Amino acid sequence: MPSPASDTTVYATPVMRKLAQIISDLPPSLRKVADFILRHPLKAATLTIEELAQETATSPAAVNRLAKALDLGGYTGMRAELIDTLQQMVSPVDKLRDQLAQRPDGAFGLPEQIQIASSNLATAASNNPGEAFEAFVTGLTAARKIYVLGFGNSVYLAGYAAATLMPFCADACAISMEGGNENAAYRLAAITEQDVLLAISLPRYSLDTLQLARFAHERGARVLAITDSPASPLTALADQVLFAPAEHPVLTSSSIAVLALIEGLVAAVMARNPACVKLATELTESVVSYLQAPRR
Repeated sequence: MPSPASDTTVYATPVMRKLAQIISDLPPSLRKVADFILRHPLKAATLTIEELAQETATSPAAVNRLAKALDLGGYTGMRAELIDTLQQMVSPVDKLRDQLAQRPDGAFGLPEQIQIASSNLATAASNNPGEAFEAFVTGLTAARKIYVLGFGNSVYLAGYAAATLMPFCADACAISMEGGNENAAYRLAAITEQDVLLAISLPRYSLDTLQLARFAHERGARVLAITDSPASPLTALADQVLFAPAEHPVLTSSSIAVLALIEGLVAAVMARNPACVKLATELTESVVSYLQAPRR
C-alpha cells in the first residue's frame, strides 16, 4: 500500500485516507460511491444525497451505508467532513467541462489543453509527498532488474520509462511493448525478490496489468505503481504509489502528469549517482556528430 502522505495532500485528509483503505473491501454499490468521491472530492462535497446517488448510478441508501462504513453516522456527517477538509480545493477540469458543455460548438483548443495540463501537474505536485517519491527512487536504484509494465494507453509510457531509465540502472526493460499480454507474462516469469516491477495504469485500467502486478507481488518483487488516484485498483497491490492525475474533459485520460513523474524519477536516479551524470554527458557527446549537420 502507498506510504502515508503529508497532511498537505488531499489524499491525506482523514475521510480520503479511510476511503482509500476500505474501497477494495466494499460491496459493489458502495464501491461506486467511494470511487466517485476519490476521483471528484470537490464535486462530491457539493452534491445532495440524491444527486450523488444519481452520479454514481446507485441509491441514497447506498450513499448512507458508505457514510456509516466511514463511521460518519450518515450522509450529513460525510458531507460535512468533505466540506471541512476539501472546501479550499478547486477543480479546473470540472470547470472547463462545464464551460465546454455550454459552448454551441463544444470547441476545444490549445489554451484549454494547457489549462488542463497545468492543473494535473499542480495536483501531482501536491498529492505526492517527498518521502513517497524518495522511496520510489530508492526502489529503482536498489533493484537488480526493473521490469516496466503498461497496457492500453499506458504501453508507450512504459516504453518511455524503460528507455530513459535503461542507461542509469542496473537493468531496465519494458515487458509489454511487443507480443501482447502473453509475451509480457513470459518476460516477467523470472522476476524475483531482488527485482522491481514498475507498473503504469491509467483509466481505463487494464486487467492484464493488475494480474501481472499480482504475480510479481506474489513472487516477492517490489511493486511500484504510477496511477491516477487511490481509487485505482493498482494501489492495493503496490508497495509504493505515485499519483498522476489523469483528468481530461475530452480524452479518456491525460498522460501529462505521468510523463512529468517519469522524468522526475529518471533525474532523481541520475542525481543519486554522480557516475550517471558523467555517463549522461558521455552519451550526449557520443551522438553529437550524428545530430548536427556538418559545417560547410
